[in-house]
Amino acid sequence: MNRTSTIQNKIVSVLMLIICVCGISEATVKADEKPGNKKTKVFVYENGNLTISSASNDLPFDLKYQGIIEVSNDDKMINSISAGGFVEINKTSFGNSRRLFIHADEQGKLTYEYYVGKSSTAFEPEGKKWLAEILPEIVKNSDLGIESRIRRIYNQQGLDAVFDIIEEGSTSHTSRTEWSFFSMETVTISSGKSRTNALKTLIFDNKIKDRDLQRVIDEVGDVKSNSTKGTLLRYILENYKLNNSQAAALLHAVSTHEYNTERGSTLRLFNQQYSDDYIIRKEYFDIIDDMEINSEKGNVLKDLIQKKTLSNDTWIAMLDVVSDFSSEREKGAVLLFAIPYLPKDDGVMAEFRNTLDDMSDSYYVLKGEITTAMLETGLSTGNQKPDKSALLNYLRTAENISSNSQRGQILRKANRLFINDDQVIDAYFGVLASMDSEMEIYNVMLDLLNKNKLNEKAMYRLLRQTSRLVPDFQHGAGAVLRQVIQQFPLADNNYNQFFQVVERMDQNSTIEEILRMVIDHPVVNNKLLIKVMECNQRIDVDIEKAAILVRMSPQIPTNDSSVQYIFKSMAKELDSEYEKNRVLKTIR
Repeated sequence: MNRTSTIQNKIVSVLMLIICVCGISEATVKADEKPGNKKTKVFVYENGNLTISSASNDLPFDLKYQGIIEVSNDDKMINSISAGGFVEINKTSFGNSRRLFIHADEQGKLTYEYYVGKSSTAFEPEGKKWLAEILPEIVKNSDLGIESRIRRIYNQQGLDAVFDIIEEGSTSHTSRTEWSFFSMETVTISSGKSRTNALKTLIFDNKIKDRDLQRVIDEVGDVKSNSTKGTLLRYILENYKLNNSQAAALLHAVSTHEYNTERGSTLRLFNQQYSDDYIIRKEYFDIIDDMEINSEKGNVLKDLIQKKTLSNDTWIAMLDVVSDFSSEREKGAVLLFAIPYLPKDDGVMAEFRNTLDDMSDSYYVLKGEITTAMLETGLSTGNQKPDKSALLNYLRTAENISSNSQRGQILRKANRLFINDDQVIDAYFGVLASMDSEMEIYNVMLDLLNKNKLNEKAMYRLLRQTSRLVPDFQHGAGAVLRQVIQQFPLADNNYNQFFQVVERMDQNSTIEEILRMVIDHPVVNNKLLIKVMECNQRIDVDIEKAAILVRMSPQIPTNDSSVQYIFKSMAKELDSEYEKNRVLKTIR
């Protein structure tokens, strides 16, 4: 046999192996032979649907299920399965096999198929008796029926009993299939009952009693996934009014985040509940001081200044944190932003001046701008009459200036007299486009949006500039987009530009926060919901994807089949069975 024929035969053999492997519709899981083995879980795709297969020495069953499963109070019977879902249980012992398949049709009606060996047997009474014998152990050692079980146990036995269930679980992992040219190895990942799913069920599907809330928050703080932790904390902030002890616990949980964006997203929600308690104040500013991204720090503080009337002690603590910023530009941006809100207090003003004095002398232009702004606080900008000719001449002075700081200063002054005029817009954004400091650009645009309602052309130019920030300064782009949302509704072309910027992003928490704000805006309509769903695909963490879908679910119109179809398709594409079910059960 020649060399070419040998290679061809090997290729045919490999192809036959692939066909055989891909034709298998079930996954066999061997129990771990080591002492103290844990239940194994394999994620199996069959005809595009995700199922879960589980087995162990302690639980000698092969279990597959899909959908939301409701079990009886005694855990001995399956009461309901969401439409299209199923439960399949297989057991082989000493050569004898049993198989039970329960399926729900589109109306949720259950059908039962029970087999002893290869013989079909009536479900009642033998199959029903067998299910009652094995189901309690299955429920105890898997996530099957976790929603109804957690709800029942919390209502009847309290939080300690739920925490016992959570502690029974172990960390979930993933599974993968590794291919080479002549071989395929399927790696089975061991996993116990998911602690995280139990905790998510407790929080998402139950009203937590006030006396239990702090302990639940503490448990969230131990969650390893930053996305899951952030989503749970934000859910708590939006659904509960926290007392000082609970708020302090939540801030401690925020401090365990590894990512600045997750901290920033959660703290901006926390700002609505900020109180001037000493412990709250210290924990809050310690978190910000520990953050590494200056723009994320600055945007949390600017949001706090806008949302709350702050005490003198809070102002002093905040200015002390600002003085430690490593970016002089962001430090100056916060000081400029704060000037109109400053209280007339000697101690606060002394701290403000100290923070300003500590800025590097190389930023003399920015320091001069802040000083001038302090002197002008007594002037009402409303009494100044915009003059187009003077404004254009003023903007043209920036054309031959190379310093980003000086250009930024000119544009911030122009923001006070900005006119939605084509010539002014062209001159203004011409200067902005010539700048190459992303920190300066984003701060100028935030100031422009804060002081003016932009027309269609000006908003389009601003969004084009925002797109420049995405590759290397996504935190700044996110801050600008959050401010743009305050100017909704936009022209259709600007909505397209807005979502094009979002689609270029890859920071999960930044995208989630922007989409959340869009959904909550009063002008949201079917077109915007579709754009939100499209952008939601940019998020690569299921819990944050699901959070967006759950949030928009009440606004999905019942009379628009196309929007409903897209929504259901997005939900069904989620890899996590738990998150998929959490979204699907919100559909009316």
